[in-house]
Amino acid sequence: MDKLQARGQTVPARMLVVDDDAADAEALCSLLTEAGHDVDVAASTEAALAKFREGTYAIVVADVQLPGESGLDLVRELRNQAPATAVVVMTGHASVSTAVTALKYGAVDYLKKPVHVSQLKKLIAQLVAERPAYLPNALLATENAGEEVFEGMLARSSVMHRVFESITAVAQTDATVLIVGETGTGKELVSRAVHNRSPRANGPFIPVHTGAIPKDLIESELFGHEKGAFTGAVSAAEGKFGAAKGGTIFLDEVSTMSDRAQVDLLRVLETFKYTRVGGKVEHTADVRVVCATNRDLLAMAHENKFREDLYYRINIFPITLPPLRTRLEDIGLLADRFMRAAAERYKRPVRALPEAAVELLMSYAWPGNVRELRNLVEQAVLLERGERLEPDLINRLLMERPTRATPVTPAPTTGSFRLVGRADESPPFALPVPPVVPIAIGTKVEEAERQLAMRTLEAYAGDRVAACAALGVDLARLDEILGPPASPPAQPSIPHN
Repeated sequence: MDKLQARGQTVPARMLVVDDDAADAEALCSLLTEAGHDVDVAASTEAALAKFREGTYAIVVADVQLPGESGLDLVRELRNQAPATAVVVMTGHASVSTAVTALKYGAVDYLKKPVHVSQLKKLIAQLVAERPAYLPNALLATENAGEEVFEGMLARSSVMHRVFESITAVAQTDATVLIVGETGTGKELVSRAVHNRSPRANGPFIPVHTGAIPKDLIESELFGHEKGAFTGAVSAAEGKFGAAKGGTIFLDEVSTMSDRAQVDLLRVLETFKYTRVGGKVEHTADVRVVCATNRDLLAMAHENKFREDLYYRINIFPITLPPLRTRLEDIGLLADRFMRAAAERYKRPVRALPEAAVELLMSYAWPGNVRELRNLVEQAVLLERGERLEPDLINRLLMERPTRATPVTPAPTTGSFRLVGRADESPPFALPVPPVVPIAIGTKVEEAERQLAMRTLEAYAGDRVAACAALGVDLARLDEILGPPASPPAQPSIPHN
């Protein structure tokens, strides 16, 4: 085994360190050279671009604060000039906004200064070993302004961009994440994005759909069991928490867990210890926990249907996914992407999605969200014989849906669109586009927030998850804005004779 393989390195890479601090640049250069890489140094964006005129680099590690043009300018330039180069930015001003801007411009990741040696080594090893093709980055601006692809998720809407920013902010930590959203909104995609951008990315990602596991077996599935622990336990099993060691465990539909399993999960989150069913030995849970639900867990807790203490343990960092009906500007983008993918997969001639077809797709409330949209577009691609997805075909497929669509029609008095989700729904669901809440000048900020939250909740027919997505807040913050429910009027006391 040669020296590089012994160190866990696969192939030497040509790298460029860009930092105007000579001591920091020398330290990074020495570290990367010792790892077997060919490393050059530049002290400014201009000097770095001059180096690229002499040859290309696989990886660039650049400080954001540089003399002249900033490191962000360098990232943007390299995305145009050297899209195959992976750029990692360093910032001593560890603001999420700076990091997100760098990612939008084309960086693959960011590091906070002072840089931890182990973190840098792990990131570089990951880039060399797992990204030989070096995509420009995991958060790409597309050709059209405002569109982004983030870990496989495509969006133009501001609500989804906020989701991307939340993922970026929490990924580098080990905080427990709670993803809230309707069925089909992409909760598992978000959980994978959190994992992929975390220090645990090289570890396993173990998804567990708790709703599909019988309640009497969920403890064994999660935490494992010893031989003979119950009928059928012919051998010991480590369970999902054991399998996820060093990585991330994703607990989907956590609201379906039994009371006993909730107690066990709470203990894991508080102590990072667990025991297998039928066992006495404590095991360490070296995992990052990401949970997801399409239910309002706090409301369930108030109804004693979910443990309130567990809710607060898993709700450390909530991410609320908006339903598709609240981000109409993304429907055309997603439909076009699904159409092209399906045409390639099924060898069909379809190449174009007319605007009239997109308008029809926007007329539907999509109770199954992105998953349902993809299903319908794939059906259309299979049925279409020409090069365009004709509006007549889209209309027929929409009308055949179990939840029929009606045309989008402006409501002049309210400025809203009417979207019908179910044929038996009455009155029809009203989505404010754009939302208008008249608030008098001089209204206190707290009262303005409360009025906006109340009107948004009304517009979404009491759907708290959808309202939170539109407002950009989590369920706990919505409750805080709305304040405690009004107490019923006191009953007059009846004097005792």
